[in-house]
Amino acid sequence: MIADVLIRNFKCFKSLTVPELGRITLISGRNNVGKTALLEALFLFLDQRNPVTVLNQYSRRGIKQITLTTEAIWSPIFCDYAKDGEILVSLTINGNPEQVTVRFNREFAPPPSMTVQTEEQQISTDEELTTLAVEIEYTAKSGEKIILHHFCDPNNQNRPTVVCKTKPSKIPLYLASFLPSKEHNQPSEIAKQFSNLAQQDRENEAVEFLRIIEPRLESLKIITEGPNSLVHGKLKGDMRTRPINFMGEGMEKLLSLIVAITHSPNRIILLDEIENGLHYSIMPKIWEALGKALLEYHCQLITTTHSYECLQAAHEGLSEMPEDFRYIRLHRKDDEISAKLSNYDMIGTALKTNLEVR
Repeated sequence: MIADVLIRNFKCFKSLTVPELGRITLISGRNNVGKTALLEALFLFLDQRNPVTVLNQYSRRGIKQITLTTEAIWSPIFCDYAKDGEILVSLTINGNPEQVTVRFNREFAPPPSMTVQTEEQQISTDEELTTLAVEIEYTAKSGEKIILHHFCDPNNQNRPTVVCKTKPSKIPLYLASFLPSKEHNQPSEIAKQFSNLAQQDRENEAVEFLRIIEPRLESLKIITEGPNSLVHGKLKGDMRTRPINFMGEGMEKLLSLIVAITHSPNRIILLDEIENGLHYSIMPKIWEALGKALLEYHCQLITTTHSYECLQAAHEGLSEMPEDFRYIRLHRKDDEISAKLSNYDMIGTALKTNLEVR
């Protein structure tokens, strides 16, 4: 689990310290204060080996196609687009201090002896590109440093590529999922994770979780039509199944969340705007069920919200595991963003006295 975080020069953060995260951390704050950016900074660390980790940040915000100018592909992740600075994401994870630094490298050219990884991504270009890179330096507890270079190579059909002087496998592979608010999760990936659950005869765990919002749900199953596999649900009284995606945003969100938790233990789940698609009246039951699942599978959930009702529901639903809950409110003053930490008891007092804590 992630215990504390220091972020510098990433997007809207000149410097942000988050001193204490819990098994369940709820992040709030006004618009444009960095709630989603905080999740993205954490995932930049967790997903650093992925060739498209930066481009995926744009995709999750609704930007599906990127027109490349010479340097612009990397600029948006740096604070004030200042590529001459250095991004730092430093954290304590599973009791170990680790960090990544990200630097822009306008002169990098990969030697042929390096390890290369590529992955398809939709990119268009309106000019000839040079081989430009961001250099990601991972520093372990021991002080050992490993450098990855992420770049877009015009000679390789503009596919995002990673090269590494040493084996990327020396960087720890952390199990992590990012569930965005602005785009649907890939149904095929959800089906893959659910299939793993079904192979262990545990699909009823997902069924029980989804019954919080749809009591008529009888079963879930994988249906393959052509090249695609989807999770279908069977409702009481229906003659046939229907795709979960057709049952509403709430059902899709809860299924994505529960399969991410149950798919593999010790996973870190980053969820943007947990309340989207869910009625406030069922949120206490959702928080209660989430808390139990996270504890059982040794997972950590870091999520954002705009909703006062969501915070109230979390306090009610997590009453049996108060020590696992943390609430972070991000606050902006001029160009500086800070994080205020509250625990379960502090939030309870604020709610009773009607204090504004969003």
